[in-house]
Amino acid sequence: MIRKLFSVLFIAAICLNANAQWVNKTFVFGSTSRSYRVYVSPNYSAANPASLVITLHGLGDNMTNFSTLGFDDIADTANIIVICPQAVDDPMVSAYLGAGYGTAWNSGAGMYVSGFGWYYPNSSVNDIGFINALVDTARANYSIDPSRVYLCGFSMGGFMTERMALQSNVSFAAFASMSGTIGAGITTLNPGRAVPIAHFHGTADSTVYYTGNQFGIDPDSMINFWVSNNACNSVPDSTGFTDAVADGITVDKFSYTGSGIDNEVLFYRMNGAGHTVLFEPNNDISEIMEVWLFFLRHKNLTAQVPQQDIENGIQIYPNPATDFINVVLPKTSEKLQVDLFTVQGARVYSEQIQDSFHHISLNKGKFGNGIYLLRVSGATVNFTQQILIQK
Repeated sequence: MIRKLFSVLFIAAICLNANAQWVNKTFVFGSTSRSYRVYVSPNYSAANPASLVITLHGLGDNMTNFSTLGFDDIADTANIIVICPQAVDDPMVSAYLGAGYGTAWNSGAGMYVSGFGWYYPNSSVNDIGFINALVDTARANYSIDPSRVYLCGFSMGGFMTERMALQSNVSFAAFASMSGTIGAGITTLNPGRAVPIAHFHGTADSTVYYTGNQFGIDPDSMINFWVSNNACNSVPDSTGFTDAVADGITVDKFSYTGSGIDNEVLFYRMNGAGHTVLFEPNNDISEIMEVWLFFLRHKNLTAQVPQQDIENGIQIYPNPATDFINVVLPKTSEKLQVDLFTVQGARVYSEQIQDSFHHISLNKGKFGNGIYLLRVSGATVNFTQQILIQK
């Protein structure tokens, strides 16, 4: 019984030819070694900050398979760095699906299991922190435009995308979920701001049902929530894509708008489509391209204007550091958080400050030689710099 319940969420992304520019990487987050793949656009230049797109695979899938979904093809002609992270294995899921098939995000997507009750895969795994650490790591290693950081996912990856949009959206300009809604385990819906978001769902989805979704809320209810949260007009502009391909699927696009671009909510209702990602020329649209076109319209403008003024004035010295690190900040009324991380993601120092000067003594903590990431963050600031400690 449980095998059947879990296996319905298993997906296999459509595989394209692998590209040699994908690179596998790992770092330790918490006490767990986490893996991810990175694709750097051939057009990337440190002098021209790139967009960052993080893509999340579904239950039972893996980063290698999901990285072939198509964002690398878009990156070939756009200035994008793509990251495809790996979810960790859930022992209970793996026990029923088989070793290597139980990878799951702590997305809040739950299900009722006869004889057990409600179960939420990997509910103790800090995937929110891991995804945010990926953003910090990317910004430390590449020139990333902080106003153009995006997150999307399919199936359980879509559920995780929705959770991030609700609970940890500060670093992201926009979100897109494909065939995954808000999980049943997410009981507080308070994102704290208008969140640009797009959703794709097939009306014939036999895994994450269009009506009667057993893992979370239905797509229509989810869209109604975001429309209300973003203060959009309740009546959308609707567009039907030309039904040029005999695939038994038609696509209607509903655009909800409000007082500004950041209020935008898009819903692609894929009539007759199952639990799948649509691609041209086999279908009338390519979901991945629609996601990217949506992302292109959105920048994290709320944080960008004051963020640049503050970040441009931050001074960190000496670097390399031996006995201390000084952090000089422009005058600001907001409280800022100063954190020091190892490159593996372990936080070794944390302090909240509201002064223009902060001193970190390296003799009072467990700081070994090596490369660290110093992050200054707040409501309008997200600054990261690489630090070399040499004692």
